Amino acid sequence: MSPFVLAVALLLCFLYVVKNRRSRSKLPPSPAWCLPLLGHLHLIGRLPHRSLHELHLRYGGGGGLLLLQLGRRRTLVVSTAAAAADLFKNHDLAFSSRPHNAAAHKQTYGSRNVSFAPYGDHWRQAKRIVVVHLLSARRVEAFAPVRAAEAAALVSRARRAAEAREAVELKELVYGYTNAVVTRAAAGAAGATAGRLRQLLAHSTTLVDDLLPDAAARVLRRVTGLEKKIDDMNADWDRFLSEIVAENKHKASKPGQGGDIVDVLLQLREKEGAKGFELTDDGIKAITKDMIAAATETTAVTLEWAMVELARNPRVTAKLQDEIARVAGGSEQVAVMEAELNGMPYLRAVIKEVLRLHPPLPLLLPRESMAAAAVQGGRYEIPAQTALLVNAWAIGRDPAAWDAPEEFGPERFLGSDGPAAVDFWGTDYQLLPFGTGRCPIDFHLALTQWADPSTTRRSTAQKQPSP
Repeated sequence: MSPFVLAVALLLCFLYVVKNRRSRSKLPPSPAWCLPLLGHLHLIGRLPHRSLHELHLRYGGGGGLLLLQLGRRRTLVVSTAAAAADLFKNHDLAFSSRPHNAAAHKQTYGSRNVSFAPYGDHWRQAKRIVVVHLLSARRVEAFAPVRAAEAAALVSRARRAAEAREAVELKELVYGYTNAVVTRAAAGAAGATAGRLRQLLAHSTTLVDDLLPDAAARVLRRVTGLEKKIDDMNADWDRFLSEIVAENKHKASKPGQGGDIVDVLLQLREKEGAKGFELTDDGIKAITKDMIAAATETTAVTLEWAMVELARNPRVTAKLQDEIARVAGGSEQVAVMEAELNGMPYLRAVIKEVLRLHPPLPLLLPRESMAAAAVQGGRYEIPAQTALLVNAWAIGRDPAAWDAPEEFGPERFLGSDGPAAVDFWGTDYQLLPFGTGRCPIDFHLALTQWADPSTTRRSTAQKQPSP
């Protein structure tokens, strides 16, 4: 080899190394040890949100971002309020899609729901239907009698157990309450329908992200039997939802009148078809399942944590009970009207504090970047097709955003400025229990259940949920 060719080869190698180092220097910090195939998965423990928080404290630096290789997925983890604010204020559109997940794709009729649909026209149209027609203020208000009846039943069961000096299984009570409310709102019936739904939710497969290449993931699912389990579960869900859709098709409901969620979707089918959006039976079932599955579990967990914190903090409990008794007009009154919620600022503060310390999803549903993005003023460059994980649990404990972040103190939300002005609508980035932009569709329905003061009057926590 001539000296000239050798010199050119060395120069090209040098330029490649320099370019690679420069591009690498623009990436967020990352742990050094990255194993073949696994990447950094070996660093994630049983509680991923806690593991990711510890990794951020160890490797993340001051930018609030951490880049991990989780199997085949390059993943950006957001752990501080400042980092979340920069991403969602300046780069929300770039991170608006969802990474493909084979199990979720199957369980949602080809990603025809809202939560797991990739960014695009279908997602925009489906979300418009949900927000405008299913979870509008008028529609949520129409379900108020359902919530009131189920809350009264919950309190009655707790009271009977207390009078009989029996232990109260709080998880059982709140799960039954949310299950009945969501089932009646979605399908117009509880009873046996709620019982079947509860069995389906109990046997649902966790939506684990595909961390292996597609071919290897398919082989693994078949070898382990997960593929058959997912298919069987999907068949059970489809029978359940198909029966609800068929029953609603034969209802004598008149167009324009109230009805359950499936009934409203069926009434919209013809109207939306005229606008170029095809609302098929599978689409109706996907949206209905989306709302049922999300609202039931997250609402029950949040209510359970609320009761746990009230049991841990007698001072807060007494103060909340005094407010409810004052607004309700008497300590013996059991039911509290939803219209009275506006006069209960301390109840709202308690809800905010519970959501801060115990968000329903400690890790928000993952997003995916559709294009490269230069974040934090160009400090870091995030490549396209990078998964985004927002650690809502860590953000709620961010010492730069909260005083005494580990303490349960609803008083921080009282007043009109500073932390008191923070709310959970997705525009205050230090409190993101539901994310922002692509919020879960069950938000309004779940909120009205959490805010029902009847569920806080006579319930006592006996068992703590997992952290």
